[in-house]
Amino acid sequence: MWHMRRFSGSGTATRLTAAGLAVACTVSLGSTLSARADSVSDQKKRNDRRIAALGQQLEGTNASLARAYVNLERTKAALPLAQQRVAAAQAAQSRAQAAQVAAEATEARAIAAEAKARAHNEDVAQKLAVAQANEQRAKEQLAKSSTDLVSSQDALDSYAAEVFQGSGQESQLGMVFGSTSPEDFANRLVMADTASAVASDTIDKLAAMTVDNTSTRSYLTSVRGEIAELKRQAEIALRSAQSAAAAATQAKNQAIVAKNNAVTAAQNAAAAKTELDQLKARQSAAAADLAVQKKSEAADLATARAESARLQGILVERARQARIAEQKRIAALRAKLEAQRQAKIRAERAKAAAAAKRGHRYTPKPPPPVVVPVESTPSNYLTYPAHGPTTSGFGMRWHPVLQKWMLHDGLDWGIPCGTPVYAAAPGDIVRAGWRASGWGNQVVIDHGMHRGVDLVTTYNHLTSIVDFGGHVDRGQLIGYSGTTGYSTGCHLHFGVYEDGTPVDPRNWL
Repeated sequence: MWHMRRFSGSGTATRLTAAGLAVACTVSLGSTLSARADSVSDQKKRNDRRIAALGQQLEGTNASLARAYVNLERTKAALPLAQQRVAAAQAAQSRAQAAQVAAEATEARAIAAEAKARAHNEDVAQKLAVAQANEQRAKEQLAKSSTDLVSSQDALDSYAAEVFQGSGQESQLGMVFGSTSPEDFANRLVMADTASAVASDTIDKLAAMTVDNTSTRSYLTSVRGEIAELKRQAEIALRSAQSAAAAATQAKNQAIVAKNNAVTAAQNAAAAKTELDQLKARQSAAAADLAVQKKSEAADLATARAESARLQGILVERARQARIAEQKRIAALRAKLEAQRQAKIRAERAKAAAAAKRGHRYTPKPPPPVVVPVESTPSNYLTYPAHGPTTSGFGMRWHPVLQKWMLHDGLDWGIPCGTPVYAAAPGDIVRAGWRASGWGNQVVIDHGMHRGVDLVTTYNHLTSIVDFGGHVDRGQLIGYSGTTGYSTGCHLHFGVYEDGTPVDPRNWL
């Protein structure tokens, strides 16, 4: 077990707080990035919806031009989001690097505190070892002096007994007074003085040993008190050391996390910058492509107008012929009805003449005037050729590339490519096949005169055509939907013409 000095609680709390702030910054950073990611995601969804709507606006535009414009608009919409991601990633990188610096500083302080605690622990341990060695020497010295004290005391007691309690020649007094001659007395007296001197030295030594013994006991008591205090300090230091070691470990782990976060943030920032640069490059390419496509759009529009004019000319001529035919039919029907009326008038007159011959009177009944019956066509004469959500209605529409209003002359239904398409009413196929006007595969059906106009329907952008000519019945399969011609996605463009002029199909559905 190694011992460390006690640290102040406020210092440890400060270090832990600083380390905790690094983690808190990381957590806050993650939350901020998540919130910004949600915001960017919402913006992307809005842009996607706008681009999808833009595709509908470009219906009837050259596919290459529409694609170039949509690509340009998509990159334009993506650029602000990419710039936001770069800014957010760079800000996150700065915060992560700051958090890394703070965490590494906290780690350094914790390591320094740990090293200082280790040095203090060694000092305490050395002092404790010295105190324990002193205690052991004092105990040994006390034991030895106690033994010597007992031995000296015993010797002194024996001497006193010999001096005062001995009998005859065995006592020192006997040795002095039992002499047989003055010379013998003198010798005995010298011996007695010598014994007395030895006894006196023993007494002095015994007194000194008693003082040393008392001093050693006091010193031993002091050393034991010092040892107890050092042990108490060591136990306190150990608890503080354990706390400091845990704080150092936590600071090190947080420094590692902060460093990893900083590396990740730097990678994210670099990736976001790369994406932004790629978007800018794509934007430049799309802008160049759009410029090229716009130059060829005029020729394409001229071709489309010419093709539309040809179709309109055909329909107008068919309408004229249909009207002439209708007029002839009505005239013939009127003549027939008039002839029938005249026959009835003659019959009534004949009845009156015959009655007059018989002397009777008969009043001829005049037939009603001739009225040619007019065919009544219901308002919902046409049935839906396919079912799907309406993605674009009939009417004027702003062209974002050409920057002008253009007529969208039909209804668009968003249906998958390959969906069956049926004839909206009985009629004759005027033409069917590929058209350079942008309609792609197209079927045109003339339904004849209705409500005083020649009614024609068109089915455009088909993937394939089933019937290319002849008469068709209502609901008969004529083809499958697609995205041929000037189309930005799978759908059916359904058009209705009255005497060659496009009208809103809803008037007949």
